[in-house]
Amino acid sequence: MSVGIVARTPYGMAAFLIALSVVLAGCQKDQPKVDVPPPVVRVATIQPGTLGQPDLTGLVVAKTQSVVGFQVGGRIAERLVERGARVKAGEVLAKLDPADLRAKLAAAQAQAQQADAQARFAQQNFDRIQSLLTRKLASPQDYDQAKSGLQTARAAQTASRAQLDQAKLALDYADLTAPFAGVVASVDADQGTVVSAGQPVVTLAAGQARQALVAVPEQRLTSLPHSAQAHIFGQSTPIDATFASVDGAVDPASRTWSVRFDLAENPSVVAGLGQSVTLSFAGQSVSKIVPITAILGQGSQAAVFVVQRDGKVKMQPITVNRLEHEFAVISTDLPTGTPIVALGVNRLHDGEKVRMQPGLGTDTGTVIETGDKQ
Repeated sequence: MSVGIVARTPYGMAAFLIALSVVLAGCQKDQPKVDVPPPVVRVATIQPGTLGQPDLTGLVVAKTQSVVGFQVGGRIAERLVERGARVKAGEVLAKLDPADLRAKLAAAQAQAQQADAQARFAQQNFDRIQSLLTRKLASPQDYDQAKSGLQTARAAQTASRAQLDQAKLALDYADLTAPFAGVVASVDADQGTVVSAGQPVVTLAAGQARQALVAVPEQRLTSLPHSAQAHIFGQSTPIDATFASVDGAVDPASRTWSVRFDLAENPSVVAGLGQSVTLSFAGQSVSKIVPITAILGQGSQAAVFVVQRDGKVKMQPITVNRLEHEFAVISTDLPTGTPIVALGVNRLHDGEKVRMQPGLGTDTGTVIETGDKQ
């Protein structure tokens, strides 16, 4: 009731406004500042790493082997060897049906006889025209025609004799013989199969030298070690394996290369053709590694945040040499063991203070595995 009375007088209104301004001024005093805690990060260390190469599995093959086929086409009448058989040089491996070859030989003989007869006739005609020409009873044109006919007949005679020789050789090629002593690694064509000249019939492996033939993913070829330990399936003793060669070109479907490793001879290990073999590789030391999540930027423009003793972070440039599954191989002057921020780098600023989350210590004992396991 008194407030209403004061508000109705000039002096009361002034007093009211003064009191209200005092109240509002009190409400507008600065609130106390709230300290924002430093961001929580996970810390790892720069470590020396080991490049782990997954095992490769393949087959035992001969170091020297040859795919043997007939030099002429025909139907295989008989196959005389089985896979795994040992053969001597010159031993017959398979035979073609000679009937077709004999028919071709008979035709070549008849053609050769016909060519001989035509050559004799052409010779006689030439001799006759030449005699008439000396008596001026034949024209030079007749002489030239007779001479050309003789040359044509002689060329046909030579060709027919060459075809006859080929037909005789073809009959001799009806028997497929071993070019060297060895073991039959595979049989590629069986009795009754019609084969063309050069088509694989038998694969022959020479000697006792063996290799491991493995498929290597395209991305692993350049970093593949040149030495390994070979484990033959079913045998506990490993043997040394040394890189030998890369076959052909990359497979367009699997994107793998066929790679051969020489297998050392060991009397206690039987490396039979076609057995499964696994190649194991020793770890390779790499300079320095960090978690991929610790890297800010790319390539030569990359950096990491080093955690200093005062709890502040300092941005340090590095060079990323290679990215693996969860880690990166880097080049840097920072020593191994240097603490760096492993998670949360995108929200940090150079010189900012950070907190390490309790229970998240330093990662140790890292091994990088590269490539797909075979």
